[in-house]
Amino acid sequence: MRKFIFFSVLIILLAVIGYVYFSYYKVYDSGGREGVLYNFSIKGTVFKTYEGIILQPGIRSAKAGGLNTNEFHFSVTDEVVADSLKKCIGMQVLVHYNKYSKNLAWRGENNNLDNKEDGQYVVDKIESVKPSTNAYNNF
Repeated sequence: MRKFIFFSVLIILLAVIGYVYFSYYKVYDSGGREGVLYNFSIKGTVFKTYEGIILQPGIRSAKAGGLNTNEFHFSVTDEVVADSLKKCIGMQVLVHYNKYSKNLAWRGENNNLDNKEDGQYVVDKIESVKPSTNAYNNF
């Protein structure tokens, strides 16, 4: 009976560890996004995190109906990258991101209602920066 209880607890523990790892720590998607960086700030009451918004060309349909601008909401955990992005507001940037299935509060905000796809996007490096020549600067 003790072996059965031990193995049952072990299986449940491994299942919980697997769920937490694959949902919160395993990178689900990795890639790049390009657009004009028009908002970058520090947010949070308990966990201060760097949050930014990149305006991408085009429009997209809203989840509740209608149309939205094509915005990419993201978080930054690396202070060096955050300091660099602060200087890039209003410029055309190409950033590399990692997407996690679920969010952790100390890693940044959960922007599921703002982004096209659910998940937490964390920018880990800037791949290129150039002056913006788009109509976005005419706001």
